Amino acid sequence: MIKYLLFILIFTLSLKAEDSLNAQKQNALYVQNMIEIEENIAKMFEKYLLTEFKIPTLDNLKTDDYLGSNFSSTNKMGSDIAFESTSDLKIKYAITNDLYRNEKTSGIDNYIVKLYNRDLYRNYTSAYEDSSDLTKSYIEIIFQSDEAKTIFTLLKAENTIAKTCTSILTSTYCNNNNKTIRWYNASSQWIEYDKINFNNANITVSSINLLSDSKLNDLAVGSYIFVENLYKYVKLTDTSSGSLQILKVE
Repeated sequence: MIKYLLFILIFTLSLKAEDSLNAQKQNALYVQNMIEIEENIAKMFEKYLLTEFKIPTLDNLKTDDYLGSNFSSTNKMGSDIAFESTSDLKIKYAITNDLYRNEKTSGIDNYIVKLYNRDLYRNYTSAYEDSSDLTKSYIEIIFQSDEAKTIFTLLKAENTIAKTCTSILTSTYCNNNNKTIRWYNASSQWIEYDKINFNNANITVSSINLLSDSKLNDLAVGSYIFVENLYKYVKLTDTSSGSLQILKVE
């Protein structure tokens, strides 16, 4: 009888251990899937920027061209998937439910939280966890292209960017081609920038009148300014006065 009871006890404990192991495996797979979802959100965020020239909401990305119209925001380990702040490139931290953060439930050394936080599985995102205040935790979106960084910086500064450039545009940026972006002033004269380096690269202007435009104040010293089909200038610092100058290059 004692042997029988001992067998039942061992069998029951082994079933519980197996159930616990299976639960841990399922949770680990869920976390890996969550990381893939966040990575895809970040990728599509960047694609949207470079295609639509606007900062997207999550709803903007729920289309067949981006995340797919069947995209689900459900998250069993915390609040539903959402942006913490698009202007700061933050996705809400996913594992906030105590049920999955408790070490006794989640496994030895809180494995799933560590798995979720690891940058080893992330390229477009990076996890930041403040365990003392989870409201300060977030997933950061990391752009892979310098073009996206330029577009985002302009949009964050509340500029608008038209998807194509036309001669009727005024006081706005526009997408000129894969490599350049233009600014059209109030008179429809334009300044053309490199998408990757922007103010740290040479520019082209449509009129010599633009040499006095205030936007050139942000242009890096040493950059060349090409007046379309006319002359070349360079931005320099006067060695005696320290003031900035734009000089014609012979």
